[in-house]
Amino acid sequence: MTAIAKGPETKLAAELVPERVLPRVLNTFGLTAAYVFIICWISGSSIMSTGGWSSIPMWVLGIVVFLIPAGLAVAELGNLWPAQGGVYIWAYRTLNEPLAFLGGFLSWIPVVLNGASGPSVVLSFALFALHAKVGLTVSIILQLIILWLAVGLALRKLAATQRVMNAALIVYALVAVSVLLVGIAHAARGSSGTPVSWHDITHVNFGTYGWIFGLVLLYLVGVETPFNMGAEFLSVRRSATRMILFGSIALSGIYLLSTIGTMLALPTDKIDPVVGVAGALKMGVPGIAEVAAIAIAIILVIALTTYQSAYSRLIFVSGLERHLPRLFTHLNPRTRNPVTAILVQASISSTMIVVLFSQSSLTNVFLYLNGALSVVWLCSGFFFFVPLVIARNKYKQRYATESFWRIPGGMPAVYLVALIGSLGTAAGVYYSFTLPFSPSIAKGTWMTWVGSITGGTLIAAGLVYFFGRRSAGKLTETDALAHLAVLDDAETRVS
Repeated sequence: MTAIAKGPETKLAAELVPERVLPRVLNTFGLTAAYVFIICWISGSSIMSTGGWSSIPMWVLGIVVFLIPAGLAVAELGNLWPAQGGVYIWAYRTLNEPLAFLGGFLSWIPVVLNGASGPSVVLSFALFALHAKVGLTVSIILQLIILWLAVGLALRKLAATQRVMNAALIVYALVAVSVLLVGIAHAARGSSGTPVSWHDITHVNFGTYGWIFGLVLLYLVGVETPFNMGAEFLSVRRSATRMILFGSIALSGIYLLSTIGTMLALPTDKIDPVVGVAGALKMGVPGIAEVAAIAIAIILVIALTTYQSAYSRLIFVSGLERHLPRLFTHLNPRTRNPVTAILVQASISSTMIVVLFSQSSLTNVFLYLNGALSVVWLCSGFFFFVPLVIARNKYKQRYATESFWRIPGGMPAVYLVALIGSLGTAAGVYYSFTLPFSPSIAKGTWMTWVGSITGGTLIAAGLVYFFGRRSAGKLTETDALAHLAVLDDAETRVS
């Protein structure tokens, strides 16, 4: 096992070990597909469509004040530190170890919240296609089956998952284009959809539609997540900026095309906030809506699989850095997946499905979880916007002597990116917490649910940090990495 170098910029275990024990399999197209699947949930277009044409300027604003700044920030930081762990590494190098853990935890917890809410979306599309309804108990059982199906796929080799993602990305794009074409054809026949309002399209009204802005940022957040797998990129410096550029274009296109198509096809009050995109296709060729709904359900299972794979790497890194016991660094010798990490995060999501969905309606719990997901995940954005500025000042020597991609325009451009991104993030957190994602939910009820889930998340972060360090701190670095040395030696013998 490679020794950890000493010096002013001592290498972390998370920067050295993954490069030795994890295979480099992610090329530019595969990373672009992962980027889209991590961020893009086409059900977002459904709920955005319920806000009418005011959603379009909010989409554009979210792209300008969050997606673009976030993409620029993580591209530079990912090139500066091309290692496994993403936000954790960036915050550790620029802030301190406790804040690095908090940033990593806030960036990781979305996989738990998404694992709890995502299966309900998959189930909704499947039931829509089958024209079926199920009771609460059956619904919970089916959601658990969907989650663990995704977990089973995530336990396979990353290269196998990547091939599925590549194919599914093309289907995703075809569904978005189909929704737009059906919407245009429906509108051209003079049929009833959501009447186009140029006033709504050209004006931003936060007083009435601030909740839409919070939703937009929720459905754009996650730009940093592929860098959790930095050691598995074939080349970070060759693929990272291309992934963000191509992925952001594909992401924006899918959202905008499917949102516009849904509104052209259906009146606002007829759009289902979860499966509305598929419902819009009912205005087209008979049967296409059902086929698309099944395709979307399958795609979302792949998205859940991508989540499980990408976020398990943060738990793996936490184990390497001894925030968690050695158990969490366990890798399957054949697939090189962090098995324990995947199983732990899926088990937590399963518990949340059983507890939360038994307390309220399917739609409301889905929205509560998404509200908390938006608040928590957006807060993790401060852990790459702030480090971006600090890195430029703290590592001037590296910027002067090394060749890697950085934001053009020098420090003025860096300050501008960090400022716009931070303000956009703060606004997203505020509107996600204070304004319900549905008019049927009272503001007080919304803030209670979202606040409780968010508060529980922060308490969990403190407990994990305290007890994790207490337990894992009893191990020496050599003991913590011993079983990884066995993997490394086995790989050397094979090669």
